[in-house]
Amino acid sequence: MTHDVIIVGAGPAGAAAGYWLGEAGCRAVVLEKRTLPRYKPCGGGVPKAVLDRFPFDLSPVVERWIRRVRFRFSDGREAVARLPDCPIAMVMRDRFDLRMIDHVQAKVRENAYVVALEQEATGVAVTTASGETLRARYLIGADGASSRVSWLAGLRRGRQMGVAMEAEAPVTEDLLEEYQDTALFVFGTPPNGYLWVFPKAEHLSVGIGTFQGRASNIKHLLQTEMAKLGIHIDGVRLRGHPLPVHLKHEPLHRGRVLLTGDAAGLMDPLLGEGIRHAVDSGRLAAESVLNDDPASYSRQVHQKIGRDLLWGRWWAHLFYRYPRASFELAVRNPRFVSDFLRLFVGETSYRRMTLRAVPNVLLGFSGRLPASRRAV
Repeated sequence: MTHDVIIVGAGPAGAAAGYWLGEAGCRAVVLEKRTLPRYKPCGGGVPKAVLDRFPFDLSPVVERWIRRVRFRFSDGREAVARLPDCPIAMVMRDRFDLRMIDHVQAKVRENAYVVALEQEATGVAVTTASGETLRARYLIGADGASSRVSWLAGLRRGRQMGVAMEAEAPVTEDLLEEYQDTALFVFGTPPNGYLWVFPKAEHLSVGIGTFQGRASNIKHLLQTEMAKLGIHIDGVRLRGHPLPVHLKHEPLHRGRVLLTGDAAGLMDPLLGEGIRHAVDSGRLAAESVLNDDPASYSRQVHQKIGRDLLWGRWWAHLFYRYPRASFELAVRNPRFVSDFLRLFVGETSYRRMTLRAVPNVLLGFSGRLPASRRAV
């Protein structure tokens, strides 16, 4: 065969899989349905720990480092937490993904949209929209929440999606200065989700997401809540995209096909973050392929990622069902805030947070973050 592995998708999951396969001497080809670099709707918050997973430098594509987080409730109350050591980087995904894929020792085929997939006894064959057929021993699906590979392989047929809408908002110099090292999260609206404002080098990335079901008025909510903050997005292009929700332990491989990242539904159900899990699942997929043991992949992902996401789903259900109480008991509680930030960078788990929940509530009352009120 010409290739050992076909990777479909040039995002963080595909790049991570391709990088570790290339380091091991595998002949891989990456199929990307668009021309690189391509815009990718995404808030672009990346834990610094994820950047440190690679031996090459990703700092040139970091647009901002986050030192402060503002938490806002929809009635205007706010609490602020300061972050030591700048643990969160803000990136634009077109530049971030391109820099990652540039370090992959693999052929990258752009404008290669997969339309057919066939599994054979010793490998897989895919056909692209141009009519070209490629064969390899394995295929790694890293093609996002609406994964074509997942559908063609007969995997994750019962998947559930949330929805997000985002915009890159031009703002005044004063407003950009206000957010230069600050990320803002707005809770209390929409149901089962939140809004965000993330700083980039020359603009603000703003968005709204709902992770359990859909909200019919998210465009209006996004425009209204951003206007309250002095961020006006009338006339700015809005981009919507699905959010994959992790519901249960399920097969993430079939035969010689393995799913990673959003294609595998590995999105955090509370925070909406997926890049860390994309990178980690990409490496797990590479290891399974290198060990010639694809059957171990689903089990490894469940043990190292999915099991904790199920605990996270419980947290998300509680947090978004009772947003006002959650703001008072968790968002304003420095012990919970510390745990959530450690969770985001991979230093703790939802399970450990659950075990600490009662003492966090009881011990956190005395040191709650002060809640100021801003104009609404």
